[in-house]
Amino acid sequence: MFSPGEKVFYPFHGAGEIVCIEEREILGEKTVYYIIRFPLTETTIMIPVEKGEAIGLRKLSSVLDIKKCFEVLKKSPVTIDDDWKVRYKQNQDLLKSGKIEDIAMVVKILYTRNCQKELSTTEKKLYQSAFNILISEISLALDKTVDEVKTEILNLLAPNAS
Repeated sequence: MFSPGEKVFYPFHGAGEIVCIEEREILGEKTVYYIIRFPLTETTIMIPVEKGEAIGLRKLSSVLDIKKCFEVLKKSPVTIDDDWKVRYKQNQDLLKSGKIEDIAMVVKILYTRNCQKELSTTEKKLYQSAFNILISEISLALDKTVDEVKTEILNLLAPNAS
C-alpha cells in the first residue's frame, strides 16, 4: 500500500503523487481510494486502493531503470513493422505494461518511424502521449524539470541533430 506524499506511476497517465487516501461512498458502496495528482497534466484522479496493483500502479522507476531506458533511446534504429495497425497494437501493448523501458521503446519506434515517413495522426498522438508519460516519470524520479528531461531525451534520440 502506498502512503500520502509517495510518488507513483500509473500507465497511460504517467507519474504523480499520492495526495491522500480517502474513503468515499459511491452508489451506496464505501471504497478506499488513492487520490493522485499528476503535475505534468495538472489532473487529479481516484483509484481504488484494492485495485491499484492490478491496474499497474507502481513506485517510480529507479535510477538504474532510468539508465536502461536511456540505453533503449540511444540504441540504433529499431525494426519497424510497415503495417500501422500491427505497429499500433504492439505500441499499445508496450504502453500497457507500464515499464519504463517499454515506454521508451514506443518513443524510439515512433520517433524512428517519423524520421522515415511522417506518422499518421493516430500515431502522432500515441507518440506525444508516450513521450509525455516518459518525461513525467523521469522528471519526478530524478527531480529534474520537464524541459531538462525533454532535451535529454531528444538528444538521446537524435545525437547528431544538435
